[in-house]
Amino acid sequence: MGLDVKQTPILYSIGTHLAYKIAKRYYRNVHYVWCTTEFNSPKQPPTSNPSNICKRYLEQITTGDRHTREIENNITGILKGARAKLDSGIINEKEYNEIRSIVSVAEYEAFFPMLYIIRSNDVKNKCKEVSIENKASDNAIEYKIEDLRENEFEAIFFKDILDGIVEVVDKKVGE
Repeated sequence: MGLDVKQTPILYSIGTHLAYKIAKRYYRNVHYVWCTTEFNSPKQPPTSNPSNICKRYLEQITTGDRHTREIENNITGILKGARAKLDSGIINEKEYNEIRSIVSVAEYEAFFPMLYIIRSNDVKNKCKEVSIENKASDNAIEYKIEDLRENEFEAIFFKDILDGIVEVVDKKVGE
């Protein structure tokens, strides 16, 4: 079973502003995303529902709640991705260390969610269905794209939309 681009013309993924900026600056604007077919499907488990993920990021950056895991998981993912890019020769040791430094001093504001709106037809040949053991549930609809390019998506930055509307905790992550 693959992606039916006629039935599903758009895919959705939530990332963070920090991860987006790192990919843009260090990985030639090539992004690694997990995505699904609806922004807010009640059938999708909360951990793979873009709307729910977005809300959880916003909750964490506005409350500073260190017990939620979205930011921690994002940091882990950014660092794991940087290591993979180093190992594959896409970045060098200096750039890898720069990314680690950027992440280590990141403030909550850096983790504002951003939405990737992906044109399915543009990614149909590189969109991989996530294996059952890596999905949020047996019925989850999840795909990953390891090399999403700038011309294959539109981005909505919630930081721009919510600036002045929500108060962000003014501290570094983990403080």
